[in-house]
Amino acid sequence: MTLLDETKGDVPEELAPTVDELATTLEAVKAPGTSLRDRQGVIESVRHLTTALTATGDDSTPPKLREQLTALVEQVSSALKVGYDSQVPSETRSSVLLVMKRTTAALDMICDPQTPAELQGQLMSISGGLADSAGAGHQTDQIHWFEKQMSIAQADAAAPEMSPENREELVQTVYEQNETLKVFNDPKSSPADRAAAENDMRDRSARMSDQQENAASDQGRPEGPLGKAAEICTSAIFESTEQHKLTQGLTDLVPDSWGPEGVKDFWKTKEKSDVVLDVLAELGNNENVRAPIKIAPLITELAKIVPRSDLWPAIGTRASYCQSTAVYLDEDYGVSVGTWLE
Repeated sequence: MTLLDETKGDVPEELAPTVDELATTLEAVKAPGTSLRDRQGVIESVRHLTTALTATGDDSTPPKLREQLTALVEQVSSALKVGYDSQVPSETRSSVLLVMKRTTAALDMICDPQTPAELQGQLMSISGGLADSAGAGHQTDQIHWFEKQMSIAQADAAAPEMSPENREELVQTVYEQNETLKVFNDPKSSPADRAAAENDMRDRSARMSDQQENAASDQGRPEGPLGKAAEICTSAIFESTEQHKLTQGLTDLVPDSWGPEGVKDFWKTKEKSDVVLDVLAELGNNENVRAPIKIAPLITELAKIVPRSDLWPAIGTRASYCQSTAVYLDEDYGVSVGTWLE
């Protein structure tokens, strides 16, 4: 019996169909054609959702919060169904599932009785707004970008290592962005309203990026060897970057043995040494493969795909590991990593 199954008997009656829906989604993404990143996104989202499901069945949970969590679980479950909808383009599905994976990461803080009421309410509103917006599945590339930045900023803000001051500032900005996103998505909004909302979100996105960088800077430069920093950096970029950008940008680094089938997606990396990472990928025939790839050329190519201006909104505080990697390569090997140290 899975943790999801265990929660079914304790949740409010109206949530039982949603638990079944989540179970169906989990089963659907086991299909061979589902990318590893999409499958993992659903698994982690459902794992986080069990925290909310448990809270809805807990008598100590305030009635208002229980009602809000019930609605949020239903919203997220609906968005996750995009993950196996064959009518939705694969990269749109991946974007939605990534946003939901990050969004649900805030549920531990939302359900924590020690979380201040205002912060709890803001996180709840952001989560619901992102579920509704991303789950619609038909947004422009620019709106998908805003959604992904909002979700990573919220996930970072909900992490224990974030200072209360930085958390409050960052969540407030994401909350304001969410309110503007609602205006953009409102079918009653005029074209002029939507244009104004998009310009407003673009300006706020830049402010959010600065706040993300400042928060990471306050946490200090990550300690540890080059291999570990490179692992965290590259895995974060693999998770956040569109498949076609990775497969095109990293073509020259692909081992000959992967060549005939072609790479479908780069999934994650594992530390192997301070010179080499073990890179895990999926081929065009859905075969899972791994191979050692040198850190220096991998990082320099990724810096072309994700320049410094995009690092913070794309991967949040983990961007500090990319900068740390760039420092190691610059100081120890004389390798310049694009714009990452500017």
